[in-house]
Amino acid sequence: MSEPPSDSGNVPNAAAAKDMMLASVNQSIALAVQDATDLMRNIASIETTVIGIASAKWLAEPANVEYKNIIDSAKETITFSVENLTKVGENAGKVLSSLSK
Repeated sequence: MSEPPSDSGNVPNAAAAKDMMLASVNQSIALAVQDATDLMRNIASIETTVIGIASAKWLAEPANVEYKNIIDSAKETITFSVENLTKVGENAGKVLSSLSK
């Protein structure tokens, strides 16, 4: 009698399974950081335009201090996007660090 076929060659060992999982997590983390970077870049682009327009209008109407509020709000939004990217990066680093142990 012949032995039943073994599929042990098709089942990844524990180390290979861990490597596949780490690769998947690494890719997900890279995408999250890339998304946060894209968000920061897009917000910076829009808010810089807002600041430029508000500055030009404020120069034309120096008495209208509402333009300062618009500029300050735009700067706060840019700061938020930078802080968001920083948090995403820090958390990504923590995840990768915990997985490499």
